[in-house]
Amino acid sequence: MISNKTRVIDMLRELGLYLAASPRSRFWQLQNLRELDAERLADIGVTPAEAWQGRRTESVPTLSRETAATVRYAEAARAGAM
Repeated sequence: MISNKTRVIDMLRELGLYLAASPRSRFWQLQNLRELDAERLADIGVTPAEAWQGRRTESVPTLSRETAATVRYAEAARAGAM
């Protein structure tokens, strides 16, 4: 179990990252994620509702990156683009 001291240190670290506008800050990442349009969110496999909540819903199965790339390649090949 994580101690309270560790949580406080993590919160202080996150505050420092946020104030420094670091791309490693979870708050900045979430803000940027929420600003993406629906097409870009679909590219990374996130729904607009999930982006707004800041967490994934477990009911939606996601494709792995390799599977998604294979599906796109197969669709392009069938369409004659390759």
